[in-house]
Amino acid sequence: MTKKIPYHNDYALVDNNELISKWLLWLSVITSIVTVIVSKSKPFDSNENAITILNAINSILTVGYFFSDIIGNYLFYQAERNRRDDFFDNSLNTKLSIENTEEYYSNDNVSPGIEKMGVNSFENSFFSKEVSKRMLPPLVYKSIAVIIIFLILALFTDREILSTALQALLPLTILQQTIRLFLYNKRVNDVFKKYQSIFSVTTDGNKQLLIIHTMTSYETVLSWACIKLDSKIFHNLNDSLTIQWEQLKKKYSIG
Repeated sequence: MTKKIPYHNDYALVDNNELISKWLLWLSVITSIVTVIVSKSKPFDSNENAITILNAINSILTVGYFFSDIIGNYLFYQAERNRRDDFFDNSLNTKLSIENTEEYYSNDNVSPGIEKMGVNSFENSFFSKEVSKRMLPPLVYKSIAVIIIFLILALFTDREILSTALQALLPLTILQQTIRLFLYNKRVNDVFKKYQSIFSVTTDGNKQLLIIHTMTSYETVLSWACIKLDSKIFHNLNDSLTIQWEQLKKKYSIG
């Protein structure tokens, strides 16, 4: 059976918004570099109008990137709401979603109930921690590069205070995204470790209560972070992570 994900289009909107954000980011970086080059050209006075125009363009791009980040968070919330409904349908046999995923979860051998909800969330946390771990280095490098470029721009060009404040939004936004991804990876890793403990040493009497608590902790992390996992990295890792997940199921006698 072919994998079916009804809320795929919701995440596609998030991806499209991220693509726009990337274009705005790199156009702003390029504009900043051009501004530095023009500002250092001689004579400066003849370039003043060009610098003013470049600063205005960069300010617009920066504000656009800032609002794109806000829009992305909203779109991600909408997509996550649909994913969460399907998660409960698959786990507890409820009927919250109009359409449900097929071949998305690999835990059909587990009967619907609290334990299956825990297994599905266990699987989600495993994939989330691995994919977000691979996402961190590129974002750290990007943050460093953008911050250095904008520091050079701030130190070596003459600009108005408003323009400086607006353009500072971009490196600050990138920096907070990097910190947020770092904390997200750490917190989903903590959730994953809790599930390891639940499915290895917890007695049946306490298991369901701890599953509910840990599942809500995971969903809280997702709601707080508003981080869309990188689709390319996910697809590249999917086969190997699926094999590892099946090995984890055997290790913890799941299903």
